[in-house]
Amino acid sequence: MNIRVLVFAHLKELIGSGTLDMTLDDGATGNDLLHELETSFPQIKTHRKYLKLSMNGEYIDGKTSIQHDAEVAIFPPVSGG
Repeated sequence: MNIRVLVFAHLKELIGSGTLDMTLDDGATGNDLLHELETSFPQIKTHRKYLKLSMNGEYIDGKTSIQHDAEVAIFPPVSGG
């Protein structure tokens, strides 16, 4: 299945782009997506436990199945004051 992945903040810098078009196996979960990204971009592995996912505008957890043609956003932790 094809999906579009949006990344933000320092993840965008690590990956080199704010959007990625990816192909995943049918039934892939959020955890599967993150694993695929780590394979292509090993430098994000240290951030994985802090990442939040949303699919088509709704927050999801790593066990949620990704839908075909979904837009998945990956958010790193945000700091501020």
